[in-house]
Amino acid sequence: MRNFFLLLIRIHALLLFVVLEIVCLILLFNNKEYHRSAFINSSNSVSGKIFTAYSNFTDYLNLKNENERLARENAELRNHLLSSKLDTSTQRILVNDSTHKQMYEYIPAKVVDLTTSKVNNYFTINKGKLQGVDVLMAVIGPNGIVGKIKDITDDYATIIPVLNREFHVSARVGSGNLGSISWNGYSPEYVQLDEIPKQIKISVGDKIYTSGESHKFPENILIGTISSFTPNTSDNFYDIEVKLSTDFRSISYVYVVNNLMRAEQDTLEQHLQNDN
Repeated sequence: MRNFFLLLIRIHALLLFVVLEIVCLILLFNNKEYHRSAFINSSNSVSGKIFTAYSNFTDYLNLKNENERLARENAELRNHLLSSKLDTSTQRILVNDSTHKQMYEYIPAKVVDLTTSKVNNYFTINKGKLQGVDVLMAVIGPNGIVGKIKDITDDYATIIPVLNREFHVSARVGSGNLGSISWNGYSPEYVQLDEIPKQIKISVGDKIYTSGESHKFPENILIGTISSFTPNTSDNFYDIEVKLSTDFRSISYVYVVNNLMRAEQDTLEQHLQNDN
């Protein structure tokens, strides 16, 4: 306590100056409209900047939760799309929504690990067997196709992405001919579309979609756009390069596609193979 009083004695002149300054400012702002207005505007500006910075900081801290919420919301919306349902109507013209049976279910997941620079890349997501994920399920992103499930544990799964030499999927140009998508192991931005005949008219910028021929991927999921093509001199097909719609180097959230009709389709196809 003695040291405190000694400190006050040493700085008493400074403290007196500060107190007098505060009193002068109070009198000035209370009696002069212009100065009061200027002070209020300045303090509002400063406090506004402080609150804005605080708000931006808290928004950043909540970004993960917000992204997860949006992913769940988007998955729920996809579950209600007409393309996620199977048409069971017996009518040929009039389609009643009540006749559409749910065919695809979407499970949102976060990418927790990925590679894009290898010949055979793999992704890891934070959803697994306990969340309804199974091997060979399709995986799509907000902007298009991603890959398919390879292995699962209770809470995690690995994905074979499009950027893997082992990945292939049936695709079509616009609403026309079918081909096959594969990756040559070079750029993570481009894949190759094979088996499109030379007599088919195509153009740079044409969109490439999943064909729906595989029971894994829904029809009309965007793969990318044609960036270049040349006739192959050794056969009757084009060499087509497709720029992917998904940026694999920045992807964070994906949707695992559960085909609810898969078991029925697999059983039917197995019977056909046995008959042959």
